[in-house]
Amino acid sequence: MRRTREIIGLPVLGMQSGLRIGWVQDVVYDEKTNEVTGVLLENHLFQAAKGIPRTEINAICKDALTVKKEEPLAILGTHISQKIGNRVYSQDGDARGTIQDVYLDDEGRQVVAFEVSDGLLADLLQGRGMILRQHVMADGKDQLIVDASVCPWENGEGG
Repeated sequence: MRRTREIIGLPVLGMQSGLRIGWVQDVVYDEKTNEVTGVLLENHLFQAAKGIPRTEINAICKDALTVKKEEPLAILGTHISQKIGNRVYSQDGDARGTIQDVYLDDEGRQVVAFEVSDGLLADLLQGRGMILRQHVMADGKDQLIVDASVCPWENGEGG
């Protein structure tokens, strides 16, 4: 699994020109399919919300992201940065914490889990928890609703 915070800020390198075409500003995904639709670029030359579709990304490595086609396009979907700070509740209405990061699969194609914090003190005492995407019942604009049996800190398995 890969944290999105490790991807944001990476240089985006064009395989055709060999040039850096920008930096990853955000990751965008489709909430219905959990598929990454692309990455937004942080570059003064491009308008906001332009980036590289996931189909044009060759590789996401620890030091850079390489792309096949270098022309930025409009990327549709939910920005991962919009999920950070959202509250997590069980289906019974119990608070489970707030989203601190989003995990992708190793290839960066699917959202697989959410990192959850229950506050600074809880982070220090028990660490942050994880909720696997399969336990999410509703992915709303401002909150995530998960199965009532899920507790992000039990057994270290993340729900």
